[in-house]
Amino acid sequence: MDNKELMSKMAQMESQIDHLESELVYLNRILIDCGFPEGIITLKATVEEMLA
Repeated sequence: MDNKELMSKMAQMESQIDHLESELVYLNRILIDCGFPEGIITLKATVEEMLA
């Protein structure tokens, strides 16, 4: 890969990171609104407890 291809790949990855981060923030917000006080953290703990 040459420098131009690497820069293009890096830009794609940065865009993907931005998108995933936005989705994670949104998911966390709606979980809090649904009654999970700490969002994803509380959901994860609840699921782990149910599976145990």
